[in-house]
Amino acid sequence: MRKFTAVLMMLFLGGCLGGYSPTNKFYYLQPVDASEVSALSRKKLSIGVNDVVLPDYLDRPQIIVFDQGSPQMKIDETNRWGEAPATMIQRTLAADIAAYLPQSAVKAKISLDERFSYLVNVQIVRMDMIEGGEAVFEAWWSVYNASGNRLLQQKTALRQKTDDGFDAYVEAESRMIAAMGRDIAKAVAGLK
Repeated sequence: MRKFTAVLMMLFLGGCLGGYSPTNKFYYLQPVDASEVSALSRKKLSIGVNDVVLPDYLDRPQIIVFDQGSPQMKIDETNRWGEAPATMIQRTLAADIAAYLPQSAVKAKISLDERFSYLVNVQIVRMDMIEGGEAVFEAWWSVYNASGNRLLQQKTALRQKTDDGFDAYVEAESRMIAAMGRDIAKAVAGLK
């Protein structure tokens, strides 16, 4: 019995010490560079980006990959978001809107006490990587005034072909979120 226990312990320790563990890679969305875009308005507005709502399958640190033409999804354990996806999208979108409205005060709303002239709500529908090199982004967004009245609601639905890889996928998602940010900035700037 002692020999069996000793052999079992050696196998266990050998597995712990000599096992292969893949390296995790962490990704983050990059806001548009303000120096590379044209201002859509010089108005001085106060805009808050509210919490971003994600579907359950996206609300995780792992990046989700779909097979081309299949409903099957894979949860990639080694390629992960660098922070909670909803927080990262909220922060990135606020920076994108600010780039298009440089005279405005735009920030992620983090407190119930914060007041803004306009509040943006976002509900992500899809933010997927499709094997074979395609990124998909769909979201509904709404703009509310300071009284809480919804002024408008629109949907952004975009697809981009990419190189097959996580770097290209994250860059494409960053560009598509920036495009949504441009649309939101244009809509808010056009409000009376």
